[in-house]
Amino acid sequence: MVRRLVVIFACVSMWLGSTPNLAHAKTDEPRCFAETGYCIVGRIRSYWEAQGGLRVFGLPIGPQVDVLIEGKTLTVQRFERNRLELHPENKAPYDVLLGRLGADRLRQQVRDWFTFPKTDSGKSCRTFGETGHTVCGRFLKTWRRYGINLDNHVAVSENESLALFGLPISDLLTERLSDGKEYQVQWFERARFELHPENSDPYDVLFGLLGNEMRDFVPLQVPADLSILGLPSGTVEEAIRVLAPRAVDNGYSYDDVRAIVQAYEKVGSSVGVDWFLAVAQMAHETGYLTSFWSARPQQNPAGLGVEGKSSLTNPNDPSWVFNPQRKLWEKGLSFATWNDDAIPAHIGRLLAYALRDDQASPAQKAMIDKALGYRALPSDLRGIAPTIVGLNGRWAYPGTSYGQRILVVMIRLRQLP
Repeated sequence: MVRRLVVIFACVSMWLGSTPNLAHAKTDEPRCFAETGYCIVGRIRSYWEAQGGLRVFGLPIGPQVDVLIEGKTLTVQRFERNRLELHPENKAPYDVLLGRLGADRLRQQVRDWFTFPKTDSGKSCRTFGETGHTVCGRFLKTWRRYGINLDNHVAVSENESLALFGLPISDLLTERLSDGKEYQVQWFERARFELHPENSDPYDVLFGLLGNEMRDFVPLQVPADLSILGLPSGTVEEAIRVLAPRAVDNGYSYDDVRAIVQAYEKVGSSVGVDWFLAVAQMAHETGYLTSFWSARPQQNPAGLGVEGKSSLTNPNDPSWVFNPQRKLWEKGLSFATWNDDAIPAHIGRLLAYALRDDQASPAQKAMIDKALGYRALPSDLRGIAPTIVGLNGRWAYPGTSYGQRILVVMIRLRQLP
């Protein structure tokens, strides 16, 4: 895949407004914007004005600066929706290139778009063989409507759309964006399309403010510790967005993962457990739902009863199962269902570490009893770990930083958008 494609945008009057008369544009003079306090000048100004201006790139959010990109120092300027780069070694109009902010933003979020699920192409859809992703409906209409004028013809070709937006690097997703609301979106190499059905065409599909988001991104700080009991540390959608793309390789669809996370929410909330923290522990234990023990039919969420014992031959014991990933027989617990068996066993065991019987409510006591029916817990460990770091050296051995690792996973699950 080409790292960067040339962007020379052909203005479309219905969407972008009329193109400025460049013969009269004094691009050697700064054009400043009171909204942000930054100016554009020279080749970047002429490019910005000729190729769509505010509608395409948004306002400047920084000055022209020299930065290191892919081992090369370039003069760039950041805008609300993208980044313009000067390449004076190229002949015009190839002396200005557009950054791959779609891919860059996903990388900033620690999201691997290669793991995003792919759907079959249907009516009004176009599947791109280069990435395997499909664009449909209004997003496809928008993708085809706008592009770079490479041939001086009014009609927009697919190559011209590709040069502007790049390839799709996701299918249709539902995401909570930086305004706190959920939208249907689709990611491209250089853009994020967002569906706003309350708007009329062509404003029903808007481009994400990726430049702003990358500028404003501040990594969350990993807390020193968290209580096992309490309000959730995150949301269902945050967990799904991280878990689902990885779990598909283990036989779990997006709907499966949603059902699992929602079951954690229901079961954990019923007994006052920070269920999001429990999901983070599950993600840590299962490699984000990719491990053998978390696959069907084992459905083990947290290494329950997995003692590290293995055998080259079948021990003829129902608690031993063959792990094709390691080509060994291993001992551990398997559960009939996630909702009624696996998740209550996981939540109940967390409660057993956090509470003694005399501290537990009737509902908590019932869930603890069910969990310990699968695997007992020594009495000296009951109520000894009310926080996640308290599980160090107890849930897993030696596990001296076990709780801290779960807290890191919790932040990774939350680090969106």
